[in-house]
Amino acid sequence: MNAFLEPQAPSISDSDPLAISNSDPLAPSSSSQLAEGSQPSGKIDLLNFDRQELAEELQARLGFESYRSKQLVAWLYRHRATSFEVMTNISKQARAALAEHFTISRPTAVQVQQSRDGTRKYLFQLDDGNMVESVLIKQTARYTLCVSSQVGCAIGCRFCRTAQMGLVRHLKTAEIIGQVLAVKDDIAGLPLDQDGLKVDFTNIVFMGMGEPLHNVDNVIRTVRLLNDELGLDFSSRKITVSTSGLVPAIRKLGASGAGANLAVSLNATTNEVRTRIMPITKRWPLESLLEALREYPLKRGKRITIEYVMLAGVTDTVDDLRRLPQLLTGIPVKVNLIPYNANAGLGFDAPRRDWVFHWQESLLDAGLNSTIRWSKGDDIDAACGQLATVYEKTKRREKAERQQPQGGIGTPERTIAEAS
Repeated sequence: MNAFLEPQAPSISDSDPLAISNSDPLAPSSSSQLAEGSQPSGKIDLLNFDRQELAEELQARLGFESYRSKQLVAWLYRHRATSFEVMTNISKQARAALAEHFTISRPTAVQVQQSRDGTRKYLFQLDDGNMVESVLIKQTARYTLCVSSQVGCAIGCRFCRTAQMGLVRHLKTAEIIGQVLAVKDDIAGLPLDQDGLKVDFTNIVFMGMGEPLHNVDNVIRTVRLLNDELGLDFSSRKITVSTSGLVPAIRKLGASGAGANLAVSLNATTNEVRTRIMPITKRWPLESLLEALREYPLKRGKRITIEYVMLAGVTDTVDDLRRLPQLLTGIPVKVNLIPYNANAGLGFDAPRRDWVFHWQESLLDAGLNSTIRWSKGDDIDAACGQLATVYEKTKRREKAERQQPQGGIGTPERTIAEAS
């Protein structure tokens, strides 16, 4: 049976997926960087601050002048330092003071998997034991890094495996930027790939685990860190933030001046269908979302990316194809068609390949810029919508096997790729 016809998961009115404790779900991720940056050691993680915040923190705690923040940004991001001892243009006394009060974190790579198509998946363990994933995606002439913004996700999209986890917590700024730095560390010594291309990423997308704009403050701060010309110096044109449609946070991102590209997971052309596959629609219907997109500040020549997951018989009907250009009238957009990856195992079906091309041609004829994003990394469980809980499931299975009575028949240990 098609998943669309099966009993529905609780909607927002039944159990609000955006509610976290009793706090405003769109409030900043923390009341202060000091609170969120504290490590088990009691030291403060420097990667939780953008350059201005870092200067203020250094002055308040150590009386350092502002030029120290510039030195540290270069060491932390350009040189990817993880120890104060290597910062040779900072005095020994200043380095000792920094080491006493601050730390520099990195997520631990528990697994690194390489796909046949060149995609590379990272499973990172955080300080509290939670896991997140990043994916280095091989494209025709470049690599793009996809990073996570939350452990799990609260939105509950029915076609996404990460949604099955629910939301565990937001990632700190250091845990988001840490994925970027850890991947940089890993690929630094790799040889050219099979096509003679250097393994390095020129683009970064916030499309991994989690809803980026549910963690909007830390995502904006991360974009600023990526932009900093003294550090990684990523152009905002090379950074894309994706959202399922948190309207107030879309407006906040636009007002922030961060300058990152915006991508919106639309995935349906009626509120009825979109609510059933994306419960967030009940809170912010299409009319509200499209109004926010029409008002979103864009630089000259920039467009909003509309991501459209094609679920066979659910979101890819003839009527959907007719309605989509009408909905997007007056909004500078490009439409990224994403054929559903049936390997996600959630009961939906993938559209026929010829039907996907028909959609693209029809949208082009309607005057819309349209591309197709075929799945990458299927063989390592890294394709869009598959960033989920394979590792945790494997650990639970192995724990259960260890608890079997002696002499019982157990299942041989397998790798993550085999377990998926």
